[in-house]
Amino acid sequence: MRIKIADTDVTGLLIRCTWSGSRLNVARTLEFTFIQDDRDPNIPIVNVDTGYACYGYAEVDTTQDQTTADAITIQMATMSKEEQQKMAEPIFVGNIYKVEKNRAEGTVKVTAHDHLFVLAHSKTTRKFASVTPEDITKQICSEMGVLPGNIIETKTPVSFIANRKTGYQIIMGAYNEAAKILQQQAGKDENGKDKPGPKYQPIMNGAKLDVIEKGTLIDGFTADSYINMTDSSYSESIENIVNQVMVVDSEGNAKDYIRDDDDIKKHSIFQDVYKEDKNKDTQIEAKNLLKKPEREGTIVVLGNYRVKSSYSIAIKDSLQNKVSAQFWIKSDTHTFLDGKHEMKLVLEFENIMNDEKVEKEKEDKK
Repeated sequence: MRIKIADTDVTGLLIRCTWSGSRLNVARTLEFTFIQDDRDPNIPIVNVDTGYACYGYAEVDTTQDQTTADAITIQMATMSKEEQQKMAEPIFVGNIYKVEKNRAEGTVKVTAHDHLFVLAHSKTTRKFASVTPEDITKQICSEMGVLPGNIIETKTPVSFIANRKTGYQIIMGAYNEAAKILQQQAGKDENGKDKPGPKYQPIMNGAKLDVIEKGTLIDGFTADSYINMTDSSYSESIENIVNQVMVVDSEGNAKDYIRDDDDIKKHSIFQDVYKEDKNKDTQIEAKNLLKKPEREGTIVVLGNYRVKSSYSIAIKDSLQNKVSAQFWIKSDTHTFLDGKHEMKLVLEFENIMNDEKVEKEKEDKK
C-alpha cells in the first residue's frame, strides 16, 4: 500500500502497515510505522501531527514471490477498466488521530481513521417525523461535515427521536426501522417462514459516505485452500442457543410460542420467556430473543483490496465445505510487510445487520 501524509509520500520509509475494518467498529483504520531519525541526514524528516490528512492507495507489488504475483495477475484480469482506474484513487481517506515517536527505535507509529470515525463519535439531538433513512443520512452528513456519496434508497419513511445520539447511531437506527418495515411487507415464503429483509451498512468510499446493502458478494474472488489460503479455523457452539420463546401476558399466562422448528429438531428445546408490552410489537420482540448456534471462522489469504468487512465472499475450504460457499466478513485486517500483502478475515455464517434501537415518541394518554 502507498501512503501519503498530507502531500508527503512516506511509502519508501514504511516498515509495517495494517489497514483494517469491522462490522462492529464501523470506521476503517490505517496504522503504519515509518523510519524517522533527525540525527541521520540520509533520512528525510516527515512533518506529522494529529489532525493531518492521511491517504492510502492500492498498489501492485512486483517484488512478491511468483505464486503471489500470479494471484495478483489473475486479480487484475478480473477487474473492469473502471476498477483499474480506481486504483489511482485513494482507497483510504482520513485523519491522523494518534502519533507515537520512539527515539531509540528511530520510528514513528501513526494511527488514522476514516471519516466514519467522526460520525461514530459526534453526537446530536434531532426529531424525525416521516423522513426516509436516505434523507436522514444526508441531513446528518451535512450537520457533521461528512460528504455523502451513494446512499441506498429505501423509500420508507420512519419516525423517531434521537436524543444525544451519534451520527452513526442515528443513521443505523433509521435504516433498522426501515428494514423492519420492509421485512414485514415481504411476508412469508412457501414454507411459512419470514422472508429475509434487506440489511444495510454505512461505509466510507474514499472521502464520501456510502450506505450499501450489507453482505453484497464480491464478484470474481474466491478464497481457496488450494490456491490463495494459508490458514483457516472454524468453530461452532450451541451453549447459548434459544430456539423457542414462550409469550406470556401481564399475569404470566402463556399466550403463544415463537419457535425455530429446524433447530428444535436438531438440538431439542431451549426456551426463553417474553412478557407482552402494549407499547412494543410482540412478534418482533419475541423473535429477537431467539439465538442461533454461535459459528465463526477465521482465514488467512493473499491480499485483495476489494475484500472488506460488510461484504461477503465465496470460500472453498476442504476443512469446512467441499464446494464453494458464501460467508460474510465480520472483520478484516490487511497486513503489508516485506513486500507482501496478506489479510486475516473473521467470518460469519449469516448476514447480520448491526442492531441500533431508536426512541419513539410516546402517545398522550387520554
